Amino acid sequence: MPRIEMYEGSQKIADVGLADKAFSTGSVGYYANTKIEFNGKKYQCQFQMVEIGSKQAKK
Repeated sequence: MPRIEMYEGSQKIADVGLADKAFSTGSVGYYANTKIEFNGKKYQCQFQMVEIGSKQAKK
């Protein structure tokens, strides 16, 4: 499982694991949805990594 780390300068503000995902478009990759706190405020974040060329050709 890939992980994404987010930094503000040298301070780590998030460490997020991405789960396998089969997207509705037919592509595959990884996805995560999480909340983080940054500068005293809460944010909802979404991450996705889509494998280029992974979509199956339509027949």
